[in-house]
Amino acid sequence: MPNKLFSIILLVLAFSLLNSTSAEARMPVFFSFGGEAMSKVQDFPDTEMFQNEDGSYVDAGCIYKQVSIFFIPVWNYDIRWCGYTGEDDSYMILTKEQLDEMAKEANVTLDETPSLSFWNSIGGKLVFLALIGAFIAYSVLSSDDEEEEEAPVAEDKPTE
Repeated sequence: MPNKLFSIILLVLAFSLLNSTSAEARMPVFFSFGGEAMSKVQDFPDTEMFQNEDGSYVDAGCIYKQVSIFFIPVWNYDIRWCGYTGEDDSYMILTKEQLDEMAKEANVTLDETPSLSFWNSIGGKLVFLALIGAFIAYSVLSSDDEEEEEAPVAEDKPTE
């Protein structure tokens, strides 16, 4: 039984790799390597000073690339500052110095490096490791049960 389950999981992962799409398409896939994600790091006031021409407001944010398996973030890299507009696919390319100037106007301070949410930085890794551990434990326990069931039963034969 575990071999069948393992084969199914490998088949799903292989299919997901062949079916993966770019980050711009935003189609959900089981395995995503290097898809871009954004998050807000610091909120700036919603005043005219921080408003774009289209009416959206700019906050300090970061853009990063993320590896995810079954929608669980496993690894983040290439984290850099950006102007976060709150829209899914749009952001402003801003340097740390530009964001520091904006933060000074808003009377807030920014960290040297952008920080990600708990789920993206640590939580996803913990859940992924717990799932792997549960799968290994299930495989070990179910293989012990199968060995006990397959053991031949010795029958007593009458001697003549």
